[in-house]
Amino acid sequence: MRLLFTVILLALTSVVFPQDDYLMQDAITKPALSLRCKELLKERSEKVKVQQRLNALLQRNQDLIKKSPKAKPSMHNRLLSSQVKIKNELHLTNLNIETQEENIVRSGCPGISL
Repeated sequence: MRLLFTVILLALTSVVFPQDDYLMQDAITKPALSLRCKELLKERSEKVKVQQRLNALLQRNQDLIKKSPKAKPSMHNRLLSSQVKIKNELHLTNLNIETQEENIVRSGCPGISL
């Protein structure tokens, strides 16, 4: 009977200690994790704003290309070159946003909505 009681007591104590360690670890790491997550999400939102601005610039440039007079080829060529530059910048921004999203997921940020 004592042996059974001792085994049950040891089993219960081994269950209680890991829970305390988990709670202590969770309490210590949560604020640091949330600060890092906030920083990552803020950086991502700034990049998304840049992406939206670049999309607006690209649309505006395309409208100007359509409306530009054919009599002025130099202006038309400058608009085309700026369109290429905007597209390249937009592509790099999209790659940066993807990388930041992957970093957010790897960090294990809770409750993310991408």
